Amino acid sequence: MKRVVVAHYFGATAKSHRVVATLCADLADQGLDVHLLDLDNFGVIRQEHPPRWITQILGHRSHRQKFEAILTGLGVTIHQLVPAASSSVSMSAREKEEFDTAVESELLTYFRRESLQPASRWIRELRLLLHKNGSACFASVSLALEATRPALVLVPNGRTSRQKAVRIAAEKQSVPVEFYENGRARAESYYRGKTQPHDRMASQAEVPHVVSPLERAEIRKLATSWLDARTTDGSGTNSFSARWDAAVATAKPAEGETAVFFTSSADEFLAFGPMWHIDCWETQFQAFDLVMDLLEARGVSLLLRVHPNLTKKSRHYFKKAVSELRQLQHRHPSLDIIWHTARTNSYDLVRSATYVIAERSTIGLEANLMGKPVWINQASQWDLVADVRQILEPSEVTNLNLSTWTVDTRGAEDFVAYWMLQEKPLRYGWEEFTTWDPESPPPLLRVAKLLTRNPWWHRWQLLLIETSQRANARSRF
Repeated sequence: MKRVVVAHYFGATAKSHRVVATLCADLADQGLDVHLLDLDNFGVIRQEHPPRWITQILGHRSHRQKFEAILTGLGVTIHQLVPAASSSVSMSAREKEEFDTAVESELLTYFRRESLQPASRWIRELRLLLHKNGSACFASVSLALEATRPALVLVPNGRTSRQKAVRIAAEKQSVPVEFYENGRARAESYYRGKTQPHDRMASQAEVPHVVSPLERAEIRKLATSWLDARTTDGSGTNSFSARWDAAVATAKPAEGETAVFFTSSADEFLAFGPMWHIDCWETQFQAFDLVMDLLEARGVSLLLRVHPNLTKKSRHYFKKAVSELRQLQHRHPSLDIIWHTARTNSYDLVRSATYVIAERSTIGLEANLMGKPVWINQASQWDLVADVRQILEPSEVTNLNLSTWTVDTRGAEDFVAYWMLQEKPLRYGWEEFTTWDPESPPPLLRVAKLLTRNPWWHRWQLLLIETSQRANARSRF
């Protein structure tokens, strides 16, 4: 019987237990011998639910044994890995560099910042801990793979330090690797594929091979269904749309053209290596400024939509972004800024636009599907497939490059179909494991996470995140 190994730790994906339980069930249905490597012991912080006593006081329960019971019922062998006493394996210089990149990506996500400079003592200490635990994870996983000798290893996402350690350990032993993650295109689904979700080059190169069995009409149907779901209020694949109100919109001027700029919410992308570092801009606002100069001279009306995810950033990140936006508005007094808390429907803005400048946000892909000319000023997940234009340095901001064209939507359709085809439905709901939705916990349960066994500095970070989000959401402009 072919043996497969699934690497897992709670919190590796947003729907951690649901995704892994479904993945293991699907693998078991294929007649595979499934082994799960539990990596919880190599975490720097514990991402488990609040203690049982506090959840019960708040009127909730977490069914802590249900996940293990499901896996046991499926015939899955669970390995609770612990740090190895010794190991003869080590990473090469190239592998250490890849691992370092994963650590930096994890730090950017954790601190919700646009940069790790200046590096505080807090950042330096967490970096050391991630390196220490990730190295221990690599050694233990290497030994576990030697013992189990699988034909395939499945890694969650592949971006963070533990995930990268598993991938490197598998590749050193020439074991094929696949990835799994929350669904990107379908609600209540998960992704499984050969390409790491944030590998910009490999994923786009894979598109033709995945969609080639389909007729154009089938590809278009998949893309249309995705776009319809995304543009529906409260869509399960676009969490921000629940905040929008179709009655609140910025009307297009009676005459003339309109350019709509969409900011992006990038943090961990900065640590994904050279494939994501293809532009020469200091910030997205520098690019927007030059494009606005040119379009303003043509008499084009300017709108800018601030990404709703700005609410979730650190106060430092938030204040810096607001300051840059204010400077942009000062340079372009006619610019209408639609802030992150506005209930304006972004898709209404796209429909009214002559030009869409989207940095790297997914709305650029959606606008392209809607037949709109789209310009991006940084690398994106779909920039080599969709019919979009790149503006990667000041010299490329020219009248010629900012001329509109008749959009060919087939590339964007192919990319969306590529996403859709690689996703499978989840078999388990969150109700199997908790009496509350972990992706949208009640406020008191969010506060209760402070009581989870964790270092004081992580509890402080949780407080900072909560207070920052509240302050960001209350900001008025």
